[in-house]
Amino acid sequence: MISPLIQTLAATWRFEIVGREHLVGFWPGNQPAIWALWHGHFLPLLWLHRNGGTTLLISRHRDANPLARVATRWGYRTLRGSSTRGGGFALLGLIRSLRRGGQVAIAADGPRGPRENAKPGAVAAAVSTGAPIIPVAVAAHPAWRLASWDGFLVPAPWALVRVAYGAPFSVAATGRRDLVPATSRLQERLEQIARRAADR
Repeated sequence: MISPLIQTLAATWRFEIVGREHLVGFWPGNQPAIWALWHGHFLPLLWLHRNGGTTLLISRHRDANPLARVATRWGYRTLRGSSTRGGGFALLGLIRSLRRGGQVAIAADGPRGPRENAKPGAVAAAVSTGAPIIPVAVAAHPAWRLASWDGFLVPAPWALVRVAYGAPFSVAATGRRDLVPATSRLQERLEQIARRAADR
């Protein structure tokens, strides 16, 4: 029941794209890519990129079940896992998808935070496949923020949703030995485009 209600809500949103020049060949397009975002920004991005066949990494925790159902209904492939439960298997699934030429989306701060604190999952996938990371962030007005660890963003009916995309960047294979510098770079990029989305 929840998915049709969310779809009705999402159909009212008005989108404004910032950084469209960074999307050439990726969206629309089919070049392998890793979309990296904050967990709290998932919902409007799921609607915007629906029916593209992107593979998502979603936590196995039961709290993530509604998100997984919505994603499946909107045309995504989902892999369930986290840093503590099934994470290694799920990461391998993402890597396989990228090597087959697919695109994947990873919550950089998932599955349980801390909020907007990047973890190395996206970077590890980039190192293993050579696929570029594309940071993406969302701001919406008016909107609700759920009382969850990620401050899950739910744009209100007819909200203006600004989606900002950063320039794709690659991680050298030498980064396999130390993922910290590239993870810090991802953190900085996500913070920058979050400010762009919020027009700050």
